[in-house]
Amino acid sequence: MPRITEECVARIKDSADVVEIVGRYIQLRRAGNAWKACCPFHNEKTPSFSVNPARQTFKCFGCGVGGDAVKFIMMFENLDYPTALRRVADMNGIPVVEEEENPEAARRRWLRSRVVEANKLAAEYYHRQLCRSREADHVRDYLRKRRFNIDIAKAWQLGWAPPNFRPLLQEAAAANMDQRLLLEANLLGNGARGSYPVFRDRLMFPIHNVRGEVVGFSGRIMADGQDPRKYVNTAETVAFRKGELLFGLHKATGPIAKAGMTVVVCEGQIDVIVCHEKADIRNAVAGLGTAFTDEHAAMLRKYAKKAILCYDGDNAGIKASEKTYRKLAAAGIEVYLATLPPGEDPDSLVCTHGPEALQQVLSEARPYLEVRAGIELQSARESNDRASLIPRMAELAAEITDSIRRGVAVTDLASRLNTGLEDLRLTVEEIIRSRKNAPQSPPHAKDEPDEEDEYPDVPSTGTTYSPPVRIQPIRLHPTMRNLISHAACNAEVQHQLVERIEELQEPISLLAGGPILQRMLEKLPSPGDSAAWTDFLQTLPPEQSAALRDMSNAPMDFPDTLALTEQACARAARDAIEARIDLLKSRLNASNVTAEEFYQLTARITELRRLLNAE
Repeated sequence: MPRITEECVARIKDSADVVEIVGRYIQLRRAGNAWKACCPFHNEKTPSFSVNPARQTFKCFGCGVGGDAVKFIMMFENLDYPTALRRVADMNGIPVVEEEENPEAARRRWLRSRVVEANKLAAEYYHRQLCRSREADHVRDYLRKRRFNIDIAKAWQLGWAPPNFRPLLQEAAAANMDQRLLLEANLLGNGARGSYPVFRDRLMFPIHNVRGEVVGFSGRIMADGQDPRKYVNTAETVAFRKGELLFGLHKATGPIAKAGMTVVVCEGQIDVIVCHEKADIRNAVAGLGTAFTDEHAAMLRKYAKKAILCYDGDNAGIKASEKTYRKLAAAGIEVYLATLPPGEDPDSLVCTHGPEALQQVLSEARPYLEVRAGIELQSARESNDRASLIPRMAELAAEITDSIRRGVAVTDLASRLNTGLEDLRLTVEEIIRSRKNAPQSPPHAKDEPDEEDEYPDVPSTGTTYSPPVRIQPIRLHPTMRNLISHAACNAEVQHQLVERIEELQEPISLLAGGPILQRMLEKLPSPGDSAAWTDFLQTLPPEQSAALRDMSNAPMDFPDTLALTEQACARAARDAIEARIDLLKSRLNASNVTAEEFYQLTARITELRRLLNAE
C-alpha cells in the first residue's frame, strides 16, 4: 500500500497555517494573540474554541479536543489521516510524493532520527570544547570582543569545532554511533586521504528546525586566510535543507505572536542573537547565508502577518533586502524596512549606542516601498533618473498580493515620484496581468534549489530599464558538483578528467550538471583566470551558469590529484548506475509496460545491482 513519504509529510505540515485552514471551515474572531470561535465539535453559546498561531494548534477548553491543522480537518470532515494530509497538500499546492512501504523507506526514517541524534551529540561536544578547551581561547576572545557572555553561549549552545576530530569519534562510538553516521550527518567528509572534519577551527552555531531538533550547523572561520568561505553550512542531508530553515525560528514563534504577529528578519546568525539577547527583541530570525526563498516566506506566513527587515544600510544590504521583500510580499506578508545608521549593523549599533537604539530603529520602521523610494530619490539627481524609477517601483509594488495594501502603496508612490496616480496604477496592473499570462515554470522537484533572482542595478541616465530576469538554476548532482568544483580550481584535475572522458560519458548523460562538466572539459578555463572563467560561464545556458554562481575558480592544490580524480570518477560511475536503476524502475512502474518488457527491465535492474555490489 503506497504511503506518503516522511519528507513529504513534513513539507505538507510545514505549509499548513492553522489559522487559515480552520478559518476556511468556521468563522474566527481575533482575541489578543489567538483566535476564538464557538467549537464546531459540540454545542456551546460562549466561545471556548481557541486557535494559537504561535503553536500552530487548536484547542477547545469546553470539550477538550485539540491538535494541529491536519487533526482539525480529520475531525471536521471525518477523514482518515492520509486523506486529511492530501487535503492540506491540495490547499497549499504541495505535490504528494508516495512510496511503497518497504525496508528502504523504514531505513530512511531511522537514518533521519539517527542523524538528528548525531547532531545533538556533536552540538553538546562542540559546546563543551568552547567552554572548557584551552585551545578555544581565541574563540572565547572573539566572543568577548562581540560582548557575548557565557549566558548567551549557553542559551544558543554556541560551540567550537577543533581541528582534531578523534575525540568526537570516540564520543560517538561511546553512544553506539559509527563513523558512517557522522558522514551521513555531514560532520565528516571523505577525501583522497580518508575522512576529515567538515568543520575545523570554526565557531559553531547549531541549526534547529521549528520543532527544536538540531538538524545541522553553521560554522564561522576564526582566522583570516583560513578559508575563503567565511561561513560553512551543513551540506544537504536527510534532516537538513538550508533553503527551508530559518535561524532562531524555534525560539521566535511565541514572541512573534506576542509582537502582534510581527517578525524581524536579519541578515545573519550574529544579528539574530544580538536582537534576542542584547536588545530583548526575541521575534528575530535569519536565513542561513542564502537567498531568502519561497519556502522561507511560506513558513513565516504561518506565524507572522508583518515583517520588519533589519539589514545593513549599505548597497549590499539594500540589494539583499529587495530579494527578501519580493518573497515576503508575494506570500501576503506586509513588509517594513528599518533604517540603520550608515555603517552600522545591529551588533555595532547596540555596542555603540545601547539596546534602546536598535529598539528605536525597529519601532520607526516604515513600509518597504516608502523607504526604498526615498533612498532611490536621494541618489537620482537628473529628471531622467527620477523618471526611470517609476517602472522599477511599479514592478516592486506589483509584488504586493493584497489589493488594499497595494492600492495604498501605489497612492504613496505616485505622490513621492511626482507622477499621475492613474498612470502608475495602470502600470502596476499591467505588470500583474503580464505575470499571470506568462508561461508558468514547472513546480520544484523535491531536491531542486530555490529560485534565485537577478536584478539589474538602477539604470543610469540614457539607459533603458529592463525588468528583472528570473533565473531558475539547475540543481547539480553532488558528485557532479564535486567534479566541476575540483576541475575549476586545478588544471591537473582538468587534464586527468579529459583523459577519462570516455568513462565519464555515462555519468555526464545521467547526472544533473553533466553537460556543464562536458563543456568545461572542452573549454578548460584556467584556474585563477577570472576572464577565462567569465567567458566559460557565458557559453552556458542561463540556468546552468546560475548553478555555478557561488563556485570559485581560485587555484587550489591537492595533495594527490590522481587519487582525488580516481575516487571522484569511481563515485560518479556508481551514481550513474544508481541513476540508471532509478530510470529503469520508473519505466517498470509504467501502466503500459508489457510482460516481456517487464521481464527485460527486471533482468537489467538485477544485473546493474550485481554490478554495484561487485564494486
